[in-house]
Amino acid sequence: MASVEGSVQDAATKRPIVSATVVAKNQAGVLKAQQLTNADGSFSFKLDPKQSYLLSFQAPGYDTYDEPLVFTSSRVESLKKRPTLLYLPGTRPASTPPPPAPTAATSAVAVSNTLATAQSTSGNTASTTNARVAPPKTLDAKVVYTPPLVVAAVGKTTQLRAIQFVQSKPELLPDAMPALEQLLQFLQGKPTAEIELSGHTDNQGDFDENLRLSKQRVEVVKEYLVKNGIAASRITTRGYGPTRPIASNNTETTRQLNRRVEMIVVKE
Repeated sequence: MASVEGSVQDAATKRPIVSATVVAKNQAGVLKAQQLTNADGSFSFKLDPKQSYLLSFQAPGYDTYDEPLVFTSSRVESLKKRPTLLYLPGTRPASTPPPPAPTAATSAVAVSNTLATAQSTSGNTASTTNARVAPPKTLDAKVVYTPPLVVAAVGKTTQLRAIQFVQSKPELLPDAMPALEQLLQFLQGKPTAEIELSGHTDNQGDFDENLRLSKQRVEVVKEYLVKNGIAASRITTRGYGPTRPIASNNTETTRQLNRRVEMIVVKE
């Protein structure tokens, strides 16, 4: 994974835009990262450098702006973007028209074409050379929305429902990555905070295996955070298996609610 850093500014004043939404989708239209900008307008997330992306920037009162992101090499470890400028409605210069914004039903071909053409029209495109856009592998478009992380007060439980795993395995699903990035950003922004992660399952299958699986899954989350610079001492993990249900285990719909990861901030 390569680190992508940038910032969002008002085009007229060059002042940072706080809490702007930055979204990264790959050529298939799959959401790979989503984040709100910090107090200085900055953002940072990790993406697979072997793929090409379409970045979308949104902020209340501003026109949405889309731009391509193409890594020059699959070995790139970091990329520092120039500030992305957002314009108030009606103020964008005629010489810099925004590239067309894809919808949730946009096909991979349309996204690929936008990535290929927007580089010549965008003044905000990341500095790249000899960039190439690989042809799409599929025409299926999938958009997964991950709500912003809202952390409960110290000692209270925060549900991390977007962190999902392969059935019966301690393997993260690709759709969990935006939620993991949000959790990582929270801990990076709160350098003294300490958290407890707890894993839970439904009551289907072997009891001891469910206990083991719930512990393994939160250890996977912790491993991701530690690999990205969070001290292991700030994170404790517990696996409760099926012992703490929050819904009935009588139907699949309610059992899904019991299969979850929770977080408690134990210290700010």
